[in-house]
Amino acid sequence: MIKLLVISMLAAAGARAMILCPQNACHTVRCASVQNCEGRVNQGGGWCGCCDICMTQLAEGDNCLSTLLLGVPATTECGAGLQCDRDTQTCVKEEAADTVTDAPCAVRKEEIRRAQANGLPLIGVSSPSCDVNGYYSAVQCIGSVCTCSDRQGNQLQDFQDTIGNLANMNCQCAVDLDNYMKSGLIGKMFYCAPNGNYQTTQPPAVQATTAAPTGNLVGNIGGFLYSSGACAHELATAQTSNLLGVFVPECDADGKYAPRQCKGSGCYCVRKDGTKIEGYSAPISEKVHMTCQCARDKDTYEAMGILGRIHTCRANGNYQSYQCIGSSCYCTDDAGYRLGDQSVSIGDINDLKC
Repeated sequence: MIKLLVISMLAAAGARAMILCPQNACHTVRCASVQNCEGRVNQGGGWCGCCDICMTQLAEGDNCLSTLLLGVPATTECGAGLQCDRDTQTCVKEEAADTVTDAPCAVRKEEIRRAQANGLPLIGVSSPSCDVNGYYSAVQCIGSVCTCSDRQGNQLQDFQDTIGNLANMNCQCAVDLDNYMKSGLIGKMFYCAPNGNYQTTQPPAVQATTAAPTGNLVGNIGGFLYSSGACAHELATAQTSNLLGVFVPECDADGKYAPRQCKGSGCYCVRKDGTKIEGYSAPISEKVHMTCQCARDKDTYEAMGILGRIHTCRANGNYQSYQCIGSSCYCTDDAGYRLGDQSVSIGDINDLKC
């Protein structure tokens, strides 16, 4: 019952985050006085940024669920040296990761903290979960959806679950599979559950081989596909076909379609099920420079209904030279990774030199 209540509250908060502030909205708002605030005054922290609000400081062990609700201006926050733990919804001592300033997750948490301290409205933006070294934890949650992540914060395939099942989600299988594929090794079998955990029951052992296997394993240049996904089956059929001009798909490690597919003289972007993402293409001569990662990420975020991040893509589906999260914009490379420390408010995007 408690899990259902939490999910319902988060869903309601996500809906409220979609409310747009009309022009001159603050003209009819009467702000309460914050002169006797015993906590921290958050300037412009109320609805639509109309009013300053007093932020009550919570002590260690206090319930901080209200600070996790997206789109709802919080009036409480964990006090100095504390952070809100997603598992227990209570204030706990900050992780050692906060002291590591050059690791990606720690850097992102500090960016969000500074933006909130300056009163910037970060609707739909969630602070990431970091490990003790300041890198991204295996499980990351945005709103009511939790996904698996590598240490750099990149989502691992489509492993996910609801925040109500967070306590039972560890993503260990997803992480191990990702690390193994990046190593370039072949032959090891991984059986992951939809949430990225290891399956509690393993399928019968399959003898490792470097030849093109059959059944649930499909041979591929550079490794195996560990799934019986649609792309894996189509690839297996194409590899055994003697027909000229047959379409040979590119597959991910889970046997689903890779973001970029090429046929004839052109390449285009697709979803994991192989359906085309309209509006993104390039001639096959530019295949080596085409990732389609932005097109895939944007389509996935829109399908999940996640707010807060704006995906700016090139015509070939790659990331544009800049990206925005909440109200902060910064320069990025073709894979969407941040370049340098420069950032500007979204209203000053034209001043960003990338």
